[in-house]
Amino acid sequence: MQLISSFLYLAGFAAAAAVVDLESRQSASQITTVDLAVNQGTPVRRASGILYGVPNTKNQIPSSFYTSMGFNYLSAGGAQFSASGWIFGGYTARFQDVLSNFQTARQFNAQFILKVSDLWGDDATQGSGGVYPGANGDFTQYDAFLTQLVKDLKANGMTSNIKLLIWNEPDLTIFWNAPQAQYFSTWSHAVKFLRTNLPGVPIAGPAFAGAPSSSNSWWTGFLTRVKADGTAPDVYTWHHEGSSTDPNNDLQTSQPAMVNLLNSFGLAIGEFVIDEYANVAEQNPASAAWWIARFERFNMSGLRGNWLSGANLQDFLAGLLWKSGSTYFGNGEWQVYKYYATSMTGHRVASTGSTDRLMDNFAVVGTNIVRILVGGRLVTGTYSLQIKSLSALGLLASGTISVRTRQFSFSGTQGQVGDPTDLGLVSHAYSGNVLSFPIFQTDTVTTWAFEFNF
Repeated sequence: MQLISSFLYLAGFAAAAAVVDLESRQSASQITTVDLAVNQGTPVRRASGILYGVPNTKNQIPSSFYTSMGFNYLSAGGAQFSASGWIFGGYTARFQDVLSNFQTARQFNAQFILKVSDLWGDDATQGSGGVYPGANGDFTQYDAFLTQLVKDLKANGMTSNIKLLIWNEPDLTIFWNAPQAQYFSTWSHAVKFLRTNLPGVPIAGPAFAGAPSSSNSWWTGFLTRVKADGTAPDVYTWHHEGSSTDPNNDLQTSQPAMVNLLNSFGLAIGEFVIDEYANVAEQNPASAAWWIARFERFNMSGLRGNWLSGANLQDFLAGLLWKSGSTYFGNGEWQVYKYYATSMTGHRVASTGSTDRLMDNFAVVGTNIVRILVGGRLVTGTYSLQIKSLSALGLLASGTISVRTRQFSFSGTQGQVGDPTDLGLVSHAYSGNVLSFPIFQTDTVTTWAFEFNF
């Protein structure tokens, strides 16, 4: 008798006939698949970066929290630090905050993205006192700033494991309240200055809030400019923190759109990094797993967004942790990243998300075990997981497999949650070299990992 794996809410479990009937009515748009025959290489925790979230007091957060989540990317620039940036006379103190963040990243062999505009002082807190480089073509003050920055980066050994992001979200007026053309001039000026004075240090950008699109004048104007003057970034960055129902707010749309744009402008296709991802509602176990699946499929690095503010912005690993007194603990979403980094080892295999774009999975084959992390994007309902090519594991084309389900629960950012709940083993019959069972998603935050031995 075939029972569903995610059975937490079914009193006494469903009868086999009911499950078979449910599967026969399953919409093709609600199926997420795994193909065990397609080896896609070793996992490198592509979604385990964070925006801010690291205290400037070294070792304040115990090292185990960094290593257990697979921490590999950090973006920071001192935003909302008690001292403001260059334009308000607080550069030196803010740079010390950046230096501390960089040293933490280096301690864990993580890449560091420096938000240069934060050090300048335009970090969304500047208000009407904001000063934007290049007004009337004047870069005198900006050159003084860049000169000091280059000096400090060299003096502190900050010329490796670092990328320089020129300006954060210039397509939003809270970060760039000046003409678009002035931003393009500032970009070109900064890139030429930094490449002359810091040769070999990668430039990242443009870090637009809006995803790549041929109808977006920020993107087309930017690419026109960098093509003309040879200032294309080494690493293309943009953000995905918009609506969960917007198809453009999805790597499945933006990655090919970026490739098409670069091809149309005759520009090289290099590394893509989403240096801020997931809106605040998506910071839960289910959506985290959905984003993880996306980053793994498109071989892109991602840094989870940070929706805290003030002193909290530079703490809690961007909302994965909280603390009681001075003692840190992980919440339910943290447990997903911990499982992703520490349990999902071996080699990646191919997967596809549901065609409604709301359910996805990331799967690995380890030593005699398959692990599949599934995630829904703020969705409820019934989905199916199809696991294909079981013979690639040396299994027969038909038979029975016992699948273990682990449940990742969530009680909010400040709610302590332990390891995922082991819901035990359920025996599933399969045939045609495919194992299929439904996933009942009864709320928008809980998610699951499925495991079976072979």
